[in-house]
Amino acid sequence: MERSCKNFLAIALFLFLQCNVISALSQSRKVETLNAGWQFHRGDIKNYFLRSPATDNTQWQTINIPHTWNATDILPQHKRTPYRDIGFYKKTIRNFVKQNDQRYYLYFEGANQETDLYINNQKAGNHKGGYTAFCFDITSYLKTGDNVITIRVNSLFNADIPPLSADFTFFGGIYRDVYMITTAGLHFTLSDYASSGVYIETPAVNNTNGTVKVKSTIVNQTPVSQKFVLQTIITDQENKEISRLNKELVIAAGQQLTAEQLSNNITGIRLWSPDKPYLYRAETQLLLNNQVIDEVTNPIGFRWFKFGPDSGFQLNGKPLKLMGANRHQDYPGMGNALPDEIHYSDMKLLKDMGANFVRLAHYPQDPAVLHAADELGLLVWEEIPLVNEITISKAYNDNARNMLHEMIRQHYNHPSVILWGYMNEIYWKHRFIDSSLVNLHTQKTIELAKQLEAIARSEDKNRYTAMAMHNYPLYEKSGLSDIPMIAGWNLYHGWYYDNFEDFGKFMDAQHKLHPKRIHLISEYGAGSDPRVHTDKPVRFDFSIEGQKRFLESFIKQIQERPYIAGATVWNLIDFSSEMRVDATPRINNKGLTTVNRTPKDAYYLYQAALSKKPVLKIAETDYQQRCIQLKSGQQEAIQTIDIYTNLAKAELFLNNQSLGSKATADHKISWDVLFKQSGEYMLKIVAQGDTATYEDRLPITVNLVPSDLKTIKNMDLAINAGSHYSFRDDHSGTIWLPDQPYQPGSWGYINPDKKPKIEKIASLEDINNTDLDPLYQSMRTGMKQYKFDVADGWYEVELLCVEPLPKMRRFADSPEPPPHPGGLRIMSVMINNMPFLHDVDLIKDYGYNNPLREKIMVKASNGNGITLDFTPNAIVSGIRVRAVE
Repeated sequence: MERSCKNFLAIALFLFLQCNVISALSQSRKVETLNAGWQFHRGDIKNYFLRSPATDNTQWQTINIPHTWNATDILPQHKRTPYRDIGFYKKTIRNFVKQNDQRYYLYFEGANQETDLYINNQKAGNHKGGYTAFCFDITSYLKTGDNVITIRVNSLFNADIPPLSADFTFFGGIYRDVYMITTAGLHFTLSDYASSGVYIETPAVNNTNGTVKVKSTIVNQTPVSQKFVLQTIITDQENKEISRLNKELVIAAGQQLTAEQLSNNITGIRLWSPDKPYLYRAETQLLLNNQVIDEVTNPIGFRWFKFGPDSGFQLNGKPLKLMGANRHQDYPGMGNALPDEIHYSDMKLLKDMGANFVRLAHYPQDPAVLHAADELGLLVWEEIPLVNEITISKAYNDNARNMLHEMIRQHYNHPSVILWGYMNEIYWKHRFIDSSLVNLHTQKTIELAKQLEAIARSEDKNRYTAMAMHNYPLYEKSGLSDIPMIAGWNLYHGWYYDNFEDFGKFMDAQHKLHPKRIHLISEYGAGSDPRVHTDKPVRFDFSIEGQKRFLESFIKQIQERPYIAGATVWNLIDFSSEMRVDATPRINNKGLTTVNRTPKDAYYLYQAALSKKPVLKIAETDYQQRCIQLKSGQQEAIQTIDIYTNLAKAELFLNNQSLGSKATADHKISWDVLFKQSGEYMLKIVAQGDTATYEDRLPITVNLVPSDLKTIKNMDLAINAGSHYSFRDDHSGTIWLPDQPYQPGSWGYINPDKKPKIEKIASLEDINNTDLDPLYQSMRTGMKQYKFDVADGWYEVELLCVEPLPKMRRFADSPEPPPHPGGLRIMSVMINNMPFLHDVDLIKDYGYNNPLREKIMVKASNGNGITLDFTPNAIVSGIRVRAVE
């Protein structure tokens, strides 16, 4: 992994610094980062450019780029403070010597979301949009001597700049690299939507031969006409020249021209594919008097592909199921201001999973991501950030069109890219629009979609277009789903709605209704929290087991249907979503890995299903500490142990004792393992491959809790009230057990009507002043008592309660909770006839989603144990009973 990463960085630095006008190989083109030693001020500075240095008292801090001011302060715990803001950056270039025959540019890979550039207090440019590169010609603003660069970045909501809302965090700042580029007066243009000015195609390719077409735009910013040679040299990975193209051209002073070059048939080529991503290199040069005065280098991958409504996807004439994941671009403590190494390692993580496909959701990503996809062999769907809704305005449409031009031209030369997308769940906000405006919004959305579709097809005739749609009938009814070349579906059957099997039924119906339509599954997934476990997962419980069952079903259904060209699971990585709640607030936890890139069990399911390398993994890595409540009469417990593998069969061992061998079915084997006592165990799985034997080991700890509480020494019993899942507190190691009805001799709740309530997550709210949200998000109401038939002695009883905000699931675009005067619930609690809580009004006394957590010492005597009596309207999320000396 380390060597691979180093190799990538060497190649990426060479290609990346050249492909997008960032080339330092020729003497005339000089490129250097301007990342270090910036001064930063968070917040607007009124009349900044009217202030004199002597009177300016602005507070600045020294930072380096990439930078975001939201790296650690996205909605701090329990606060809803605005995080979209304005930031000022400034840097002085000292002792600069301006050459009259050179041009100077400032190139930004990305800044969110509106950027104003000032050079020596003069405005030099403006750019709208947070996810594409942009470039400013600053030649006329520079002088010999010291030059001050000032940049104002505005991430405040702007109805005319997509995205308007989304289920991801809008980090503000200059979060990608910044470059100073110096060129000769005659050079490849830097002003064509910040592209390289050179566009590469492979118009004719077969298994052994191919041609290369190069289109270059050159600008002459000298005062005289220039006669020059346009040259492209194509080399292989051994630096062997395989083709050279030359064209003599003349360009008038102050003019721009576009020239095309077409190679002869190149024989003996090696094709690019996910299995063998062979890259050639095209060095496109300008020669003046036989001297190279400008040069741009681009990768070339010889491949051809097509989609079909029945056959799915074909690459280089062979069927290929596109299987992979979506990816967002943030990391804990960094926000979206990532170094190239993390971009690469994320793509490597996906490739190691066996994937061949990635959707860059929901915006163009760092050039390092595209270079990694080229090198590693990952096919790419890239899209602009039109998410949830549009604004009906000319400015919004202009910005959307500009973003599409920028994305396509900047990333045109990457052989990994096969799809351009331009809308994601664009009708999602229709539910919140006044009904009288829905038709108008629908009409304007369709008009914009047709414009974007026309742009994409005009810009790139070799790739396909796509749109991602959620399960909403209006896409079909309005005809929006017929506009793109490919229909992408964001489907969550068995998570947000319906059952797993309804996914296949939905897609079969779509295929039948639209036999000529090409289908991709752009999103599917289930949330999971590694702290939450259950042997009986239900929809939307955020258990690891629920995520596994969901994805096992979807992978099988997708692979069984050849007309589904491919699918990208949502998401490769848990990612930041500033106002999402659920089990892990401010994190969308549908990832196959945690935010820190630690694989969850489901990651290994994909590895077993997709990888061509032998895979054998005990898929219980998130459940190594288990606490199991035994039922009356039980002395031992059975636990299901899952194995993910692509080998034919495997044998499981528990503490070196064989539990038998089983055949693999759908990439999985499961054993029901009997644990006879509490303690530490070692699981080992062994399987025979074609040429080697493989094994995996996993230590687990099992704590069997006897039903008879009187037999437990030093008892410490924690109950996750109202839940069907256990919850592990990673701070203390405490495991809170699933709830149960009262059993004599043991413990449990007593309901007045003796009918068990539905067991599922009761609240999806962010619980304040704690990160133990799943413990409070389940709750039991209406019970009369909880009884614990403990032995006589002293106990500490701890009670956890919270009043959830009912029927309000907040995303980034949702309102604040309404104020409440209280009186909704008044509760009292007696413990062994001793008052504990009296007439507590959780809303009035604590507030919505603010937990109550209190303890009391209680003595159990005369064999009566501990009884908690509740008023009929009580609510409880957790009870802990701990024996004390």
